[in-house]
Amino acid sequence: MTPVRTLRWEWSGHPLAPVIAGVLTGLALWWVWAATGGVPVMHDEWAYWLQAGQYAHGVWSQPSPVIPEFFEQMYVLVTPAFAAKYPPGHALALAPGFLLGWPMLMPLVLSAGTGGLVFALARRVSGGGVAVATWLFWVGTFSNLRFRASYFSEVTSSLCWLVAWWALLEWRETGRGRWMVMLAGAIGWCAVTRPYTAVALALPVAVVVLVTVVRRGAWRSVAVGLGAGTLVVLLLPIWTSRTTGRWTDSPLAAYTRQYLPFDVPGFHVDATPPERAVPVEMGRVREFLRGIKEAQVREPVLRTIGARARFVALDTFATWRLPLLFCLVVGIAVMGAPGWFALGTGLLLIVSYGAQAHTEDWTLYYLEALPALAYATACGARRFIRLTPMGARVAPVAAVLVAALVARDIGRARTIMGRLSAVPRTFVASVAALPKRPNIVFVRYAPDRGAGAMHIALVANDGMLEAAPSWIVHDRGDDNQRLMRVAPGRSAYVYEESTRTFTEIAR
Repeated sequence: MTPVRTLRWEWSGHPLAPVIAGVLTGLALWWVWAATGGVPVMHDEWAYWLQAGQYAHGVWSQPSPVIPEFFEQMYVLVTPAFAAKYPPGHALALAPGFLLGWPMLMPLVLSAGTGGLVFALARRVSGGGVAVATWLFWVGTFSNLRFRASYFSEVTSSLCWLVAWWALLEWRETGRGRWMVMLAGAIGWCAVTRPYTAVALALPVAVVVLVTVVRRGAWRSVAVGLGAGTLVVLLLPIWTSRTTGRWTDSPLAAYTRQYLPFDVPGFHVDATPPERAVPVEMGRVREFLRGIKEAQVREPVLRTIGARARFVALDTFATWRLPLLFCLVVGIAVMGAPGWFALGTGLLLIVSYGAQAHTEDWTLYYLEALPALAYATACGARRFIRLTPMGARVAPVAAVLVAALVARDIGRARTIMGRLSAVPRTFVASVAALPKRPNIVFVRYAPDRGAGAMHIALVANDGMLEAAPSWIVHDRGDDNQRLMRVAPGRSAYVYEESTRTFTEIAR
């Protein structure tokens, strides 16, 4: 007779089970993200939006705007070109969705792929029951729901991590070169997306690869992998030269020099003044970021790392998940080498970011570590169930209960995202409804904006300015006429944030 435990979980061994997990991941995130209408919320997202739009049109950048100071935007260069500061990997991944007219598409596809791999990797290492639990714990984590329903680059880099882990397992098992190519390609794409994050991924992988190669003498596969990875990383000098016009001056370096000289890894606050002046609202953000950097330098690095790890744990095990901390502790003890490798890589990511300045609650930077935490928790839950009388009969009931709680978490995340996006979503809709197009919208920010509002972007533009129906620019008082004169074919409006009203400017 087939054991009850096998009957309970045999469906999870079906070849299509990871696909189902991926589809459910995409649907959950679509439901959360639909509350925003797919409108970017924070400055970073708008910068990626601009960059992906340019790539969708087959260009690396655009010429500087006619009068650059009107178009200043966080994390975007306005000279020597109009382009985001970020490496190109994520925006290239987003570009197909922009080309098809549905910008949300690729983040949903990338996250669906991540969800499928979370399930597939856990199943491969520990079986179907652990795979189901891992996926459930992972998909409902608030950071996962909040930051995947966005245009942040961690959506791409976290998929790169899981692809690399799968390829590493396959290569160690089969020794076939194509898996080494996939491994190197995934790390390379992570490097052209989030270089710092790629280092945390590459170092543990390199150790495993070198140990395996020394034992087997499979040096040829390493050479092939290095070649494949190098080809991907060559995107960086191409991106640099085609954006700034110089191989030696990346957009990231140019932006840092022009706007945020202190915003570099390390434990020193660079006092070099920025090259460009910025509008008042951007100045508030700059001072906020400088304050974070100064705090990071003052604090002992171990305390900084510990505080960030605590916030990751608090986010992962919030509300009803708190008792699962016991499962995490048990799981760390019993999950075995693959789990220890994944969790250790995630911890290395947190440690390596100790040299980067950010607030303790900004858990976005550790999105790649969440699958390992979910897997460790699932392994601990399995051990606990196995040691519990009637555990095999209780497990399906527990899975249904957890699934219901996760569904509730998804609903709450949707509500929060709707609230966070209310201001930019309403503004974008109002701009689209203006009666005269093309136009220029001069944004006059409210003087009493709250501290949190500084991170909500209003001045944000399409990457292809000439064809854009609206230019969203800073209000510069009497100087507005200067921009209006160089764009005689565009109507002009002033948007008063304090009253949320538009007033047409007569020419």
